[in-house]
Amino acid sequence: MEKATGRTFAQELGRTVIRPLGLTGTSLPGTDPKIRGAHPVHYSTLFSQDPKPAVHDVTDMNQSFSWTAGGAVSTTGDLNRFFTALFSGQLLPQAQLKEMVKTVSTDGAGWIPGTRYGLGVFEQKLSCGVTLWGNGGATYGSWSYALGTRDGKHRLATQVNGDWAGLSVFNQVLEAEFCSR
Repeated sequence: MEKATGRTFAQELGRTVIRPLGLTGTSLPGTDPKIRGAHPVHYSTLFSQDPKPAVHDVTDMNQSFSWTAGGAVSTTGDLNRFFTALFSGQLLPQAQLKEMVKTVSTDGAGWIPGTRYGLGVFEQKLSCGVTLWGNGGATYGSWSYALGTRDGKHRLATQVNGDWAGLSVFNQVLEAEFCSR
């Protein structure tokens, strides 16, 4: 994309997504280790195998090692706004969105049970039969999940500021939000 546009990914992200959607809490900080604005502290065991591992504050971290795969910083409100816009067709032509949501099973991949993965998004079927769409992300000390109904009318984005539980920690929250109505 950078070759095609002559601009950096951060510039294109700002031009095509962040500014048009008004995502004021979203950025791609590159090598800057500081998170701007209000944010939680990120706690990590640094994936220690020790049964009682030390917990470290890893909030200030150069996230550029993950570049577009996880280098973006966002608020839960911006995540909801982004996925609502994506699934409602505001960001991509219908044909491209249709390709994104063609999914394959993740069974046996050691990933989140009950999910199928597409192009940058996944679907997760809950025990009550509701299917949610969105994505999750993780880095040292921070795990986030942003899922909701495909029509965008019911969304939930949440974050955990400790990395030892994994993304499955969100299943109970999703079940409570989407299955108890």
